[in-house]
Amino acid sequence: MGRVKVGIVFGGRSVEHEISLLSARSVLKNIDTDKYDVFPIFIEKTGTWRKALLGNWLDNGTLEADKESFLSPSLNPKNPVFYEIRGNRIEREHKLDVIFPILHGTYGEDGTVQGLLELMGIPFVGASVLGSSVGMDKIIMKTVFKETGLPVVRFFGLYFHEWKTNREEIKKTIVQEIGIPCFVKSANLGSSIGITKVKTEKQLDEAMEIAGSFSHRLIVEEAIENPREIEISVLGNENPIVSLPGEIVPHREFYDYRAKYIEDKTTLIIPANLDQGLLEKLKTYAIRAFKAIDCSGMGRVDFLIQRDTDKIFVSEINTIPGFTPVSMYPKLWEVSGITFTELISKLIELALERYRTRSRLNTDLAGKMNNHL
Repeated sequence: MGRVKVGIVFGGRSVEHEISLLSARSVLKNIDTDKYDVFPIFIEKTGTWRKALLGNWLDNGTLEADKESFLSPSLNPKNPVFYEIRGNRIEREHKLDVIFPILHGTYGEDGTVQGLLELMGIPFVGASVLGSSVGMDKIIMKTVFKETGLPVVRFFGLYFHEWKTNREEIKKTIVQEIGIPCFVKSANLGSSIGITKVKTEKQLDEAMEIAGSFSHRLIVEEAIENPREIEISVLGNENPIVSLPGEIVPHREFYDYRAKYIEDKTTLIIPANLDQGLLEKLKTYAIRAFKAIDCSGMGRVDFLIQRDTDKIFVSEINTIPGFTPVSMYPKLWEVSGITFTELISKLIELALERYRTRSRLNTDLAGKMNNHL
């Protein structure tokens, strides 16, 4: 096999669009161009797929795209190409060997793009449709974790319209079953967008409105007071490995969007200072969480640890973790002995490996039966 042509897909119809751009820029700067030919695909906020014109983007952050044409996928698995369409005609075909989706949030991390790529019959980095969709929905994800015996905080899921029509009853349920303080979140967003720490029952109204402006499903979670926030990176398919842990010490009350991406005041301790017994538990839980949702390729598992008891709670798994210059996923692998460039190559190799494994599965029962007649 010659040089592998990698489609880097970024942007997207998501409130995390800008974070995707930061992640993609880091990946494009660090990918091994001696091994891979890169084809950058930019998804506009409108949802249109275009060929990105990198130009000065890698140097000064100015991103441009070919506005005169758009990209359309072929749904013929025997010829998985992207058509570049200009006007009403196909100008050229772009045949890619593997796709690296760097899409955070809705319409990218939630299984939608993964489903498209499955239909195209093209290998892609990261979790499957199932792993992506379960990992994206905090209510489903925590339910799966709980059912598989992983420790999670008390949580309560609801539809926003239920809050609108039955808020007083729901308030009572939250106070009795979850307690105050608590966190109110959108069920399917990352980057700590739309999260409020509720300290009094009166604050629930505003918190629900904020979360409900981003999602029709909401989750209320027990607030562990002053916890240690630990993250572990996972890499692999059926036999994943884990990185050394990292600890986040936010300068704000919790690690919100501003603390992550705007204010450069959060302290990252890598590797985290943990005793061996606690570390081994975290590693075990990280792999169990990864496997519980049928994740593959990559994942970052986040934990909360109660300071006075060392009790562990699995907070969430991120199936397309950030790749920005401040993101923990590549940083943790760096201190674990895998450089950013090596990490990208390993993820591409894992995508091709999983595709080969899945390609061996039978999808034609009638044909299989006829062959045995």
